[in-house]
Amino acid sequence: MGDRSSNRLASNLDQLVTKLESIHSQKSSELDQVSGVLSNMDKLVDIVSRVELQRQAEYQLNEQLAKLNEVMENLGQQQAANRREIPVEETLRKVIKGVKVTGKVMDIVAGSLGVMFDSIVTTVKTPDRQGAARSAKEVDLASVLAPLGSLLQGLLSSEPVDSGTGKSNKPEEKKEE
Repeated sequence: MGDRSSNRLASNLDQLVTKLESIHSQKSSELDQVSGVLSNMDKLVDIVSRVELQRQAEYQLNEQLAKLNEVMENLGQQQAANRREIPVEETLRKVIKGVKVTGKVMDIVAGSLGVMFDSIVTTVKTPDRQGAARSAKEVDLASVLAPLGSLLQGLLSSEPVDSGTGKSNKPEEKKEE
């Protein structure tokens, strides 16, 4: 009986060892599966956090675009209001005033240049001055500078144009059309 009980004990021990090994391998495979699930869950958490960050960025971008759109609409309304405030007639009047002022300045300059040219011609062609100019090798500078003085006086005394009506402050001596 001793032999039989020892065989039985050995058999039971073998069964126990086999069961323990199977339990250990089952637990080991379960741990592998759990670690795989945990790594997948970590990946899922990363993806969810990236999606959340992207959603926040999209929300901020939408807010900024809405503000930009509002500013653009306000600018468009202001430009439309500015366009309505300045009628075409007023713009044309301003252009005409500018042309008148430019014409007056050109008239003064042309008149002064004509006077200057005439006085230079008379200074150079006068026989008594020609001799003096040739003998002393001098030109009467007062005669030459007088037209420049009249040019400056003409520019300084030019009539200022009233910006409201397009007419000058002084009464006009003659009208040119």
